[in-house]
Amino acid sequence: MKPITSLLFALICSTSIAQNRPGVGYRHTLTKKTPFATYERYAIEYKGLAIVDGQYLEAKSSHGQKLKSWRSISSEMLDQLPAFPQGPALLYADNIWKSVEVDTIVLGSQHELIISQNGNILERRDLNAHALDTAVAVRVFNPDPLTPYGYGYGGIYVDMNDGNGSVLDSLTIIDSITVNTSSGGAILENKYLKVVDFDAPYIAPSSNPSQWMASRSDNVFEQVMVVYHITLWNQYLDSLGYDSVLNYAIHVDPQALNGQDQSMFNFGYTPPRLYFGEGGVDDAEDADVIIHELSHAISHGAAPNTNTGTERRTFDEAFGDYFAERYGRRLGITSTRVFDWDGNNTFWNGRSISYDGSKNYNTLFFSNIYQHTDLMSSAMLEFSSASGVHPAVADQIILEAVHMLMPNQGLRKIAQNILFADSLITGGAYQSQIQQSFGAPKNILNQSDMKEIAKSNWCQLLYTENGWLLKPLIASEVSVSLFNISGQLLLTTSIEGPLLINDNHVFKIMTTLASGEVMVFKVP
Repeated sequence: MKPITSLLFALICSTSIAQNRPGVGYRHTLTKKTPFATYERYAIEYKGLAIVDGQYLEAKSSHGQKLKSWRSISSEMLDQLPAFPQGPALLYADNIWKSVEVDTIVLGSQHELIISQNGNILERRDLNAHALDTAVAVRVFNPDPLTPYGYGYGGIYVDMNDGNGSVLDSLTIIDSITVNTSSGGAILENKYLKVVDFDAPYIAPSSNPSQWMASRSDNVFEQVMVVYHITLWNQYLDSLGYDSVLNYAIHVDPQALNGQDQSMFNFGYTPPRLYFGEGGVDDAEDADVIIHELSHAISHGAAPNTNTGTERRTFDEAFGDYFAERYGRRLGITSTRVFDWDGNNTFWNGRSISYDGSKNYNTLFFSNIYQHTDLMSSAMLEFSSASGVHPAVADQIILEAVHMLMPNQGLRKIAQNILFADSLITGGAYQSQIQQSFGAPKNILNQSDMKEIAKSNWCQLLYTENGWLLKPLIASEVSVSLFNISGQLLLTTSIEGPLLINDNHVFKIMTTLASGEVMVFKVP
């Protein structure tokens, strides 16, 4: 699918980003403010493909005046861009453009970028910042003792009140975590979290790394689990560009709530806290629970004080379930349910993340926040695994939509935000996959969320929640000119794929073929 071009973004680029080239796009990735300036950072793309190390940076004054700009790719390099790039990404090396694959690896303390071509590794980059920290060997479940091996709860694979170490220890892995150091040695703390004993039962955090290879029957095991999995997921968020969502080290008590069989996120403290109970199976022994609860913190960090209303709170639970499953899928482990170790057993039933084939959003009644989480989590997971969708980009789109959450928002509006987030991140490249995943038969999105307004022999004008969508119906290039109600020309561009028009000043759209044929659409 060819990318959708955003008119609003095209207008920004045409005025503020100099020396553009046909097919070259600029995707905003970050805004940072200092007392002296605002820095807007963009990723440079070519015909929808990522350019490795392609960045544009612009400094603006407090009044919005452009001060200076930088670009990591020279004009000469841009002039050499191939007419028909193969992708999935482009790298300029040895004075030529190469089609490459780029993978970010986050495993234990390992965090690196691998650039390869046709299976041959061209470059490995260590993305870790090495300072006053240290890597320590640990024993953990990854993500739990059952799903990596296809086991279900029962038989010899049971909790036995932490007493089944002889069996369950064999289902652990040995890896390492990077933690801070103090005068007394390593401590269970890094830039993402700090293990703190703030709730009963009061079990002090271990400060002895020799204990961090302990059996799962040891209290230290849950302390190490939360550090390991929270660190890995935060490193992944960093790699997606969302390092500022949780800009603090969250405090975590892996043995809390007086041993109850529940866990929770509490943002009433500074910094916020995560509590993990020990009833039934210890919650902190299951990465699904850890990532689910961390997701509440992520949601709060992106959209504070918005978790109000049954459907909005349903989404927060579904979002946690989605990230918990995505965490496993990044390890190559797929499940139809969440909490495979902590739940789905004699203690409680866990929760489904698969569509049951019958739920229809148009006819649902929400009596509690857990009743229909599967409808939303299954839609998000179907989208992230749909043909043509890069799962990491899907995670970015979901995260971006989380930043748009509002109090009392319904699932339909949240799904429309996901459509809008796709237009911001990919230029709308995944619109059809989102429609398929959230549309019929789930009907979280209605068919009316995208409907035809007008059509010619070579173009179709559609209405969407994100703006007007001009969609070419032929393979050849179409020239497009946009005018306001006074006849003033706003933009002229050439497109081969859909054009998203989200500027409310547009009144007339003129499309022209190379043969000179013209078709004019008036925006309703």
